[in-house]
Amino acid sequence: MPQALTAQTTGELSTLPGTSPAEAPKAVVEPESRTVPEAGSAPATAYAWMALSATLFALMNFFARLASAKVPWTMVGATRALVGVLVALAVGRLGGSALRVRDQRGMWLRSLLGTASMLCTFYALSRPALPLGDTTTLLNLTPVFVALLTPFFLREPTGARVVASLSISLAGVLLVLRPAALFGGQVAAEGAVDVGLVAALAAVFAAFAMMMLRRLGPRESPAAISMHFSLVAAGTFALLSAPSLILPSEKDALHMILAGLCAGFAQIAMTRAYALERAARVSAVGYLAVAVSGALGAAVLEEWPRGTTLLGMALVVGGGLVIALGARPSASGLPSRR
Repeated sequence: MPQALTAQTTGELSTLPGTSPAEAPKAVVEPESRTVPEAGSAPATAYAWMALSATLFALMNFFARLASAKVPWTMVGATRALVGVLVALAVGRLGGSALRVRDQRGMWLRSLLGTASMLCTFYALSRPALPLGDTTTLLNLTPVFVALLTPFFLREPTGARVVASLSISLAGVLLVLRPAALFGGQVAAEGAVDVGLVAALAAVFAAFAMMMLRRLGPRESPAAISMHFSLVAAGTFALLSAPSLILPSEKDALHMILAGLCAGFAQIAMTRAYALERAARVSAVGYLAVAVSGALGAAVLEEWPRGTTLLGMALVVGGGLVIALGARPSASGLPSRR
């Protein structure tokens, strides 16, 4: 997702802290009476929701990395999803949001894509071969993949801006992963490239989920999207974790629950952000997760990045910002490309 959610993804709803300090998600009214916000009508509110989401996603990544040191990553993911279900249910009930799904086909597609991204995200987060900040950076390739995929799936043309963004981000990925074929002895830890590829795959799945999320946003409540996705993810992770179930320590259990709480509320905050602002510029705020994850990794996990890694992270983020900040609102709610 990683972030992916992967995404981490995100994920999607990915991250679902419940009611944020800003405002609880509003109840969904019938399609014929609901007014969808015009593009750019509430940018400040959308950016605030996205900043909250990014911070919570970074905390989810951090707690998931801590828990995965001793607990199977599938159990960590299952706990995150189950807590996400409870968070979505509580937020929906307390905030008066409708939990009924209107677009069943679209919702299932979004949830399955989000679950695929989440599987890749939690696998990547569980592997210490790649530092937390590096993993989060790759999970945040989602806006770049959205730009690459929209011409094929949303029929929106792209231009030189997308080519430039992809080139910048690719250079950043190479500096983060430092493959042996290019860097000789100055390579990342063994297995880092494989983990990085899984994190990038999480971003691909998250890109598809984001395109679905934007289409669902005007019709479905954030709580409904979060709960459906969390239920699908919980069932998938539960099946995968069954063969390796263990009894976690109190400390590991706390880390797992905290990861779930952060993810649950982050998902709702992210969904609200995309529903309020049609322009994909809101996604630029999501890169706050890279900075927060990198800081946590360095300060707590002692994963101090080298100079080339910092440059690579900056290039990946820069490539995404080229897309996000150069976006113009379109009818689909995702950015038009220049």
